[in-house]
Amino acid sequence: MIRHSALVAAAVAAMTVAPGATVTVPTDFRHVVAEATLIVRGHVTDVRTVAPPGGRVETAATVAVEAALKGTPDAFISVRVPGGQVGRLRVVAIDAPRFTPGEVAEFFLKSGSDNILRPIGLSLGVYRVAIDPQTGQTAISPPLAVGLTAAPGPVVHGDPGRRLMTTSEFESLVRVVMASQARTSPRGRP
Repeated sequence: MIRHSALVAAAVAAMTVAPGATVTVPTDFRHVVAEATLIVRGHVTDVRTVAPPGGRVETAATVAVEAALKGTPDAFISVRVPGGQVGRLRVVAIDAPRFTPGEVAEFFLKSGSDNILRPIGLSLGVYRVAIDPQTGQTAISPPLAVGLTAAPGPVVHGDPGRRLMTTSEFESLVRVVMASQARTSPRGRP
């Protein structure tokens, strides 16, 4: 009887805990560009889990910078995202990008109060570069930029208007967005 009561008490306690939820807020590409203090294209050279004592588990990716669109980076930068694996403990953070050595991406980064670079909006701040199978050129999935790469309204999977962009088209779009922000903000600051 005591064991049954303990099980019932545990079940009631588990039901009283508020369930967690993940809310995704759509963000326009212009906002990602404005928030980033550093925008670079680079390839990942190393990926490691970082777990300081008493701190949260994070993954640190070392990126060899190939081009800078905003800010002045060093030749190599470290980018951190939540989650990773330490021993048998695996921490998964929803919408946190995973990195693989050798992959190339455009990174939209901002450092926090701890001076560590992190992607804006987690996966919103990482645009992976791949080879377009139709053209053989490096390409990137277009960002959501209403009026530039997307029409107002819902995003439709497979929309023919949202084709892959070459890396140079993508970087030109970033420069156009930065230039328009510089023109519309006081003293050239977003």
